[in-house]
Amino acid sequence: MQCKFLDHGLAISYDHVVKPCCEFEYDADWSQQNHISQIDLQTWHQSPQVIKIRNELSSGTWPKQCRRCANLESQGRHDSTRGNGNQAYADYTGKDITLEIRPGSVCNFACQTCWPEASSRVAQFYHQAGITNIQSLNTSSISNFDFLLPIAGRIQNLVLLGGEPFYDPNCQKFLAWAEQNLQATMNIFTNGSHVDWNWVNNYAGKITMTFSIDAVGKPAEYVRFGTAWSVVHDNFVRAQHHPKIKLQMNVTVSIYNYHLIIDIIDMLVPNWPSVVNFGRPNEPYLGEASVPEINRPELIKSLENCVKKLFAANIESDQKYNAIKAIKSIVDNFRKIPFDPELFEQIKQFIKSMDQVKRLDIRDSATPVDFEKHYQCFSDHSIPE
Repeated sequence: MQCKFLDHGLAISYDHVVKPCCEFEYDADWSQQNHISQIDLQTWHQSPQVIKIRNELSSGTWPKQCRRCANLESQGRHDSTRGNGNQAYADYTGKDITLEIRPGSVCNFACQTCWPEASSRVAQFYHQAGITNIQSLNTSSISNFDFLLPIAGRIQNLVLLGGEPFYDPNCQKFLAWAEQNLQATMNIFTNGSHVDWNWVNNYAGKITMTFSIDAVGKPAEYVRFGTAWSVVHDNFVRAQHHPKIKLQMNVTVSIYNYHLIIDIIDMLVPNWPSVVNFGRPNEPYLGEASVPEINRPELIKSLENCVKKLFAANIESDQKYNAIKAIKSIVDNFRKIPFDPELFEQIKQFIKSMDQVKRLDIRDSATPVDFEKHYQCFSDHSIPE
């Protein structure tokens, strides 16, 4: 097995640690040895740590740091980070680089499945709810980007994340720096609330925008708190028809939107973006095991309808295959993963805490009928039999 990221990938995490890709899981030793202040970006891919991992994968052994790709590929899915990278960067040779950078974490959204390091607003609500010690988080921003100048000419593709890149002040500084110093194809992950269309028109390189959308309409304003759906949808449509933009979309599937995925499919099928990725949050209580058995048949029925719509849709074959596999994996999990009462209690408490500090109500995440079918159990104090 090979991975383009181990030869060409540079991902700079929230704590300024360099790794091959966004999904790479590192420990304290890796963090200490690979901080941006300790390495030479020009020669990093020839470092002993990277060579060791590359050799493990080449021998057919999944390195422990690559667990997420291993899990996805074990399901027969082709849309792992490794798979996507091997396809997207197949023509990379020599010293070509794909860079992922997170200049800051300031965000105007507090999405239900997001985490404090990725959003200043999520961190605020976690702190108010007493969920985590925000003082322990390392979310310092990068405000000077000249450390990238020695490799600027080698950067062919760049992924920009925040926070919200069009809202975070340090991300805005990076966009201005990139306009002066880069011609790389840039993939900007955005919540769709703010798009600097002047920057889009002025940037010399190609632009991909990946909209993060986990629900449609009013439920989106609950699941991705901060959303004004009409604004996000208008920007999505404008990006879809903009001559400089290649449109992609990322859907985080979780207990918050299993019942809403069919609405997303209905929105996308008539004009499917170039790529739609289906990701998952890390916390187990946000997954299938937290859903009581009594709620699963209706969810399975809804998800199987998604699969039928995808089979009938006129979309690119790989995209169709990946979307169907992603949704079928949820159905399979509902059928084989037993209900976990402890995780159920965790998600109930999480929903209660987040709704309280955000001044929300989970009933806003679904129609009254859907709520009664799927989520009434999360607002009471009993565990369904």
